[in-house]
Amino acid sequence: GPTQGPVTNPDGSVTFCLAAPSKTDVLLVGSWNDYAITPSQVMHSQVKDGVKYFWTTVDGLTPGKNYMYYFLVDGATRVCDPYARLILDPFDDRYISSKVFPDLPAYPSAHISGVPVALYNSSLNDYAWTVTDFKGPRQSDLIIYEILVRDFTGDEGYARGNGTIAGAMAKLDYLKELGVNAVELMPITEFSGNNSWGYNPNFYFAPDKAYGTPADYKAFIDAAHERGLAVIIDMVFNQSDSFHPWYNMYTQRDTPFYNGSAPHDYSVFNDWKQEYSLVERQWMDALDYWLTEYKVDGFRFDLVKGLGDSNSYGTAYYPATNSYAAPSAVNTDRYNSTRVKRMCALRDHIILTRPDAYFINENLAGAVEENEMAADGEINWANVNTQACEYAMGYLGNASLDRFYAPLDQRTWGSTVSYAVSHDEERPAFKQQKYATDAIIKDASLMMRRLGSLAAQMLLTPGAHMIWQFEELAADQSTKSSTGSNDTSPRKVIWNYLNNPLRRSLHDTYATLCNLRTGHTAMFQEDVSCKVSLSSATARYISLVKDNSELYLVVNPAVSTSATISPVHPVSGAKVDLSANGYTLLAVSPDVTPAVTSAGVTLPGGAFAVYARDLPTGIDDILPDATSADPAVRVINGIITPTRPCTTFTVHTLSGTSIPTGQPLTPGIYIATIDGSSIKVAVTE
Repeated sequence: GPTQGPVTNPDGSVTFCLAAPSKTDVLLVGSWNDYAITPSQVMHSQVKDGVKYFWTTVDGLTPGKNYMYYFLVDGATRVCDPYARLILDPFDDRYISSKVFPDLPAYPSAHISGVPVALYNSSLNDYAWTVTDFKGPRQSDLIIYEILVRDFTGDEGYARGNGTIAGAMAKLDYLKELGVNAVELMPITEFSGNNSWGYNPNFYFAPDKAYGTPADYKAFIDAAHERGLAVIIDMVFNQSDSFHPWYNMYTQRDTPFYNGSAPHDYSVFNDWKQEYSLVERQWMDALDYWLTEYKVDGFRFDLVKGLGDSNSYGTAYYPATNSYAAPSAVNTDRYNSTRVKRMCALRDHIILTRPDAYFINENLAGAVEENEMAADGEINWANVNTQACEYAMGYLGNASLDRFYAPLDQRTWGSTVSYAVSHDEERPAFKQQKYATDAIIKDASLMMRRLGSLAAQMLLTPGAHMIWQFEELAADQSTKSSTGSNDTSPRKVIWNYLNNPLRRSLHDTYATLCNLRTGHTAMFQEDVSCKVSLSSATARYISLVKDNSELYLVVNPAVSTSATISPVHPVSGAKVDLSANGYTLLAVSPDVTPAVTSAGVTLPGGAFAVYARDLPTGIDDILPDATSADPAVRVINGIITPTRPCTTFTVHTLSGTSIPTGQPLTPGIYIATIDGSSIKVAVTE
């Protein structure tokens, strides 16, 4: 069908187009003629593939000037453009600070009321990108940091919900040093109100102004790419709030866009009729737009269980929503096969625009269904929160963490993003403080130790993983209401937790583990021999072996009893003697000194240790001496030094051994890490 939304033509004119099935006439009303409603504003109509579109072209618009517009449908209904690139809100824009969105045009209340209007400016999306060819990590190597922009920054120690995308950009160096390689933003498309988690969207092409300007969002993405961080955005295609134009153009009885009542068990707001061609077209167009105009690297899709055809769920409010069976010869549209088809269709579409785009489903379904998605190159969220919290609290009867590893969850290797907590669950640190065993609840250092060993079991398991914001600081505010549902009100900004020595030690544990993971990706691929054993109440381990390279995690899951743990070699099946020559201690719980003998590694309760030898670095950038035009380091008399001011600077051997800086080194290849960015350095003499 015709291209919807505003399109700037080569001659400077602008063509506006709206799909309005079954409507008789549509007028375009704009600020360029003071919102006059005249016959000249009547839009042409055409039918394409059974869908009625209305369009018109406007000449003489001044480049770089703001123009507001809306549509008048059948002489009675005023609606915004569903494809608007920015909207003005009649109720909430007045509360957006000029510091957040400078020079935000005023809503034209003298000409219209109660309805959002679209803003067109030929320069709206102008931005000089610094990074134009970013390529992120492999999908199975993602270590994602999930952010709710509203609560990530703002007034320290307060829950005012005044975080901005510019504030988040100022924390990118922190995230880079933490060692993650991707940032996932909770929904940022225009939603109702200024204080929200964003799962009540109204416009899928417009960034929400409560967090900043379009240029601010682009600057954030550009800066993330400069630091090697991919940007994933959360898309909410299951439902919209009540300001979406297509919701207001029809009654519930005659709308082709929405279901009058949701046919599945997870209804929120207004349920889209997924099978309608214009709904799916909207999704594909929105994904293309964010991939090209904002250069995002991929998407997390919310509530995928609700993205099936309306007739595919069986009986509503019955467990049929959660069931899955392959289509039969008799009925190809039941048992939820259509949501799998829909996600495959969306992925087939976006890889034409960006072949390496990340595609992550929040489906939380069975293995058969999700393995079909995995065969298409999609990956699925894996919620391990219940078991993670049990482990953190010291109750080991239901604390198996094997699900961090997709094959132990009957999933295809590398097909999950597993996590201990997301925005939807109660935080392990909160549950520790409320419900942990007596020994843990009385000992803050033991709390942090268990949270650190929980992180080790997650992050060192092959496959993608996710950290929810401030998880690395043991964030401990409840996320639930008194009824157990999500409490979406603002949370305290807690950057000052870094000043607490125990919380800082947990942060440093996360940083060590994340950098170990992202700095040695070759040890976490499918061709690596792997044995994961994270269910025992007495001894847990991960064993990774590739050729001569070996990496072992050992964990004592007990609360207070010391234990001796020996990992098992994934090929020979024999216990590994980590006391042998060549093994290096790469990471360990704070204030713990492991005792290593041929019998194993002895650790106190809740502690972990990581040993390795001959690790490949996975780093391709070799900087010999100072031959680069703009070298990050120089080598003089065998001493590696940074060429510019930096906050952190470390040097390691290729096997991961830390070396004191400022000392002459023997010839060889070393890894220099400057403010979280690592490069190979050749010392030649």
